[in-house]
Formats: sequence, structure tokens, C-alpha cells
Amino acid sequence: MSEKKHIAIIGSGEMAVILVENARRMGLISHTFSNDMTDKVVGFSDYHHNVSIFDIEEIINICKEIPVAGILPTTELTISVTAKISKDLGFHGMSVDISEKVTDKGFVRDHADGIELIHQPNYLIWERNATIPDIDKFPVIVKPAAMGGKRGVSVAHSREELKSALEYAVDNMPDHKTRVIIEEYLAGGMELSVESLSYEGTHKVIQITEKITSGPPHCVELGHIQPARISKENRRKIEKAIPCLLEKIGVDNTTSHTEIKIIDDEIYLIELNARSGGDHISYPLTELSTGYPFVQGAIRVAMGEYEHPVIDVEANRCCGIIFVAKQTEQFSDLFNECEDYSWLYKKNQSTEVLVEI
Repeated sequence: MSEKKHIAIIGSGEMAVILVENARRMGLISHTFSNDMTDKVVGFSDYHHNVSIFDIEEIINICKEIPVAGILPTTELTISVTAKISKDLGFHGMSVDISEKVTDKGFVRDHADGIELIHQPNYLIWERNATIPDIDKFPVIVKPAAMGGKRGVSVAHSREELKSALEYAVDNMPDHKTRVIIEEYLAGGMELSVESLSYEGTHKVIQITEKITSGPPHCVELGHIQPARISKENRRKIEKAIPCLLEKIGVDNTTSHTEIKIIDDEIYLIELNARSGGDHISYPLTELSTGYPFVQGAIRVAMGEYEHPVIDVEANRCCGIIFVAKQTEQFSDLFNECEDYSWLYKKNQSTEVLVEI
């Protein structure tokens, strides 16, 4: 029997737990790295190393000693760290240069121009503490240039609201980040995300997710549906456009979570995240709806053992999630009785009373 392989996971949040769970299903031994010893991945992974996620030299030394067969990030904060460690150890990681730039929405906007089938809203970059820019057309959407998960996002309909939106964006940014992106608000249409895998510069769209959102002012995500209820023609356009986007940006070895809108059958880029989608999108939804273990695919990319899968989009699998909160209280009765139905995959209750997301 061959000796089990080890993988390193940089970070200790919810995605770390998901990666550990999938590594275990693959017969791999997991090593997580962070100095947050209160996180639930501690004691769940096979080994947890109490090391700062930014202590690259120490993580490299530990990974060499184990040794590990691949390294994976968990959040935007760990994308560049993972790329640098992977390069030092000779693994299949993202290009270090691109990893340092891809989390900046302005960089993605600048490099997405001219791609066939992809449209972009008008936008500008504002620097922290600069004068509030003169905007001649509202509404606009304001967001930190380098934060994911809808943090710091709001819609402004006037100059006064723009001032508040910029303050809100800054309040949701770390001190060392300075850039905020202000862009034309794309009203209407359908909001989607695209889960894809990239390996050695080739790209594969795995699934397209339809998003349920609160709309303005903060565009909070309240649920997801897979596969998205779009036409076959629009799916074909997305499957052609997203690999072109990833190639233009320079993405090579990673998962990607690309947010788009379809308005009048045209694709508009919202943002690109060179990581797996959160809120249960990458796992378990994508695996449930496609039959392909997406997170395990990400692990295989990191280990240099990946092959693009064939996805049967006609398989008629569907799944989804609803976050039952103040904004979706109409689903409260369904939440209370959902365990009576055979379609239920999992139910989780976080609070005793409904709160606003």
C-alpha cells in the first residue's frame, strides 16, 4: 500500500474545513496553518500548525519537513501567500505576479477590456482620503477594490449617498488597502456566478450559479440556485467568455469564482475572484448539481494531478440554498418544516431569532 500524501491548507476558516473534509475523502492527510487557535478547523484537520498565514518562511520549512504534495489557499488573503510558497516548493500554484494583482478589482477591470462577449460598466478608482469625485450619472455601486464576499459594497443614488458609501467601503477595508472602485450600477437582469478550474493555463467552466440577492443598498446574497435558469445559448456564451477572461488576466492554476450579470442576453462582468466560491457554492452545491467533486478538483490542481472533467449539463440535477433571515422571513415556515421533505440535504440554524444579513 502506498504511503498517504499530505497537503497544506493556508488559513483556518470555513473553506479550510471544506478542504480538510474533501482531502479526507481522497485519503489525504491535511495540514492547516494559522495562528487562530479558536477556529473550528483546529482539531478537525489532521494536523494544525500555529503559524501566522503571513510567515511564509516558516510555512515553507514545515512543508519541506513533512513533506507536502500541494498547497491551497482559503481566502483572498492567502492567495498570494500560497502562490509564493508553491513557487518555492515547485508545486502547481498560481503565478506570483498575478496572485498579487488578481485580488484588485481595478486590475481585473483594466485587463478585461476588449474580450469578446464580455461587457463592463463604466468605472473609476478612488483613493482613500481623496476628494469625493464628481459623478454625473447615478446610481453607482461602490466597493473596496480588494475585498471579496460583498464586504463594503453599497449603491449610491446621490452625491450625499456616495460620501456615505465611500465611508462604508473604507470602514470595511484593512488599513493597508487604499483603493475603492466606483462603477455604474447595472440594474435589472440576472446575477450569476461561474465556478471554474484552471490548470497550466487551460480553463474549464464547471457550473453556473443563479444568485438571489437583496438588491440595493448592499446587494446581500440571500440564496443560490444551481444550475442557473438560463438559456442554452447563454450558457454556451458564458462557457466561451469566461476562459477568455481567465486567459487575459493570466490565471493559471486555481479555482475561480467569477460574478457576472446577464442583461438582455449580454454578459456583464461584475468581478473575478481567483478562489472557490463561498456560501456553500463550491461545496456542496456544485458537487450536488454536477456530480463532479469540485473541491477535490482544486486539490488535484494543487498536486499536479488534475484533468479537466466532462460535465453532463443535461443531467437534470438541481440544488440550492436559502439563507432564512429578516430579508427572507417568508421562508420561515418552510425552514421549520423542511426536515419533513425528502429533498432536504442539510439544515442549519445559527440564531434563535431572525436577523438581517
